[in-house]
Amino acid sequence: MAGAAKNIVESLRDTVQDLLVLEIKALKASVDAMRGDMRELRADLKESADSLRQEMRLRDEKMEQLVRSRHEKNGQAIRSLAEKLDSAIDIRERLASLEARMPRQ
Repeated sequence: MAGAAKNIVESLRDTVQDLLVLEIKALKASVDAMRGDMRELRADLKESADSLRQEMRLRDEKMEQLVRSRHEKNGQAIRSLAEKLDSAIDIRERLASLEARMPRQ
């Protein structure tokens, strides 16, 4: 009887092991597939991040060029206004000088 009970226990253990081994192999395959998917997702994410960085660099460079251009135009406008103001002051001084020479009526 002890031998029969031992056979039953061993048979039951072998059956459970066979079922568990299959399940473990299926789980391992699933985990391996997930790892592959994660690698692909990570590569896609890295590619997207690199692309975004490049686009942001280009936008930054364009913005910097725009700011420099506007700064240069503003500088030119200020210089032009300064020249006109200098001319207007010069004309005003000449006019004042001429008016001072004219006899008062």
